[in-house]
Amino acid sequence: MNWLLLAVVPFFFALNPVIGRALIDSFGPATLSVVRWSLSAAVIGVVAAVRGPAERWQAPPLLMLRIALLGAMGMGLCAYAAFIAAHTAEATNIALIYGCAAALVAAWEIGAGRQRASPSLLFGVAACMFGAFLILTRGHPGILRDWTFVAGDLWAAAGMLMFVVYTIALRRVPMALSAMPQFVVMAGAASLALVPFAAAEIAASGRPPLDEGTLPWLAAVVLFAGIGAFLGYNIALARNGPVLTSASLSLTPIFAALLAIALLGEQLFWYHGFALALVVTGLLLINRGRAVPATGKVLPDNVAPVPSKSLRWPPDRLFGR
Repeated sequence: MNWLLLAVVPFFFALNPVIGRALIDSFGPATLSVVRWSLSAAVIGVVAAVRGPAERWQAPPLLMLRIALLGAMGMGLCAYAAFIAAHTAEATNIALIYGCAAALVAAWEIGAGRQRASPSLLFGVAACMFGAFLILTRGHPGILRDWTFVAGDLWAAAGMLMFVVYTIALRRVPMALSAMPQFVVMAGAASLALVPFAAAEIAASGRPPLDEGTLPWLAAVVLFAGIGAFLGYNIALARNGPVLTSASLSLTPIFAALLAIALLGEQLFWYHGFALALVVTGLLLINRGRAVPATGKVLPDNVAPVPSKSLRWPPDRLFGR
């Protein structure tokens, strides 16, 4: 289950820039984000309500505010940044930049003394980053001499930095709420944070179309890029810890490239396969390296490197097992 999450979650995240590119002429970035998170919150809210007492909805007010703020930043503003980046940057570029979150999370954990800088961990991060670098340069590093950032790249970089903060902070939020109610609170906060921007977009451009051309993409952004990506990511954080979970996002550029080929008609090149091999190798090395925290004590595979009683909850409770 743990390794399945590491493969499925980046696949769902890879849908974000692809869907953003597909709906670029129909939906503004804030409007698309509000649709995504409001419908995601409604769907998961209904499921959680049906489960009744199995879900925990109560938390101290300050903790609830903390969860809501994380949702507004990590889900609302990050999604907005990715969708607005799609107006001027390619889907693969956006996915690549978000995939770089792994190196920053690992560096933070090492700097904070919670993760030992083992050779396996460092080589793993380097392999992931080099795989992402191949995607960015399309297998020709020499193009960097003439490469300049476009606005979309800068938006994606800003969103990625917020996602790094989200990953580190969420890992240390006490699990007062069970995962589905927490998702509802965070998705609702993300929607509310972007409502003023969505209202401005609709006032300027009119109501976006809802037809056979947009509805399948909206279903995908709600069910997969919304619910699947972030609920899966939160569960993966609890199961695998922040270093390995964020490292798995290095797969996102690969999936984004494949999805862009299948759905947007882009071409596949040799460097995509080489980058995939590097990223998978990097993930294996990171998984090996993160098993030894700063204390030097080897942890079991299913225990995260950051010991915290509030975080040791069985995610299987989500599904009634």
